[in-house]
Amino acid sequence: MTLPVESGRLTVGTVPIQIDGVGVSPIRIYIHNEDTTKTLYLGNGNVSTENGFGIDKSSVQDFMLFPGQSLFMCSTSEGHTVSYLRIPV
Repeated sequence: MTLPVESGRLTVGTVPIQIDGVGVSPIRIYIHNEDTTKTLYLGNGNVSTENGFGIDKSSVQDFMLFPGQSLFMCSTSEGHTVSYLRIPV
């Protein structure tokens, strides 16, 4: 069975939110920070602007996620737009 490629757009704020749920099969996920002025921060459920992995403004970063893994993200302010593309591997 082939899993579909999926995409989405989320609005991020100062409270961490999960990106695309917890995977049940390996995926490659591309995260696009659509904001032109703010850095996006990724990590576990406790991610913050102090401890997160930064994705610069207007940048794209890809990650490999395995079953049971998930990513969370947050920003320095509300209304931060982020899009993603999820590709099964």
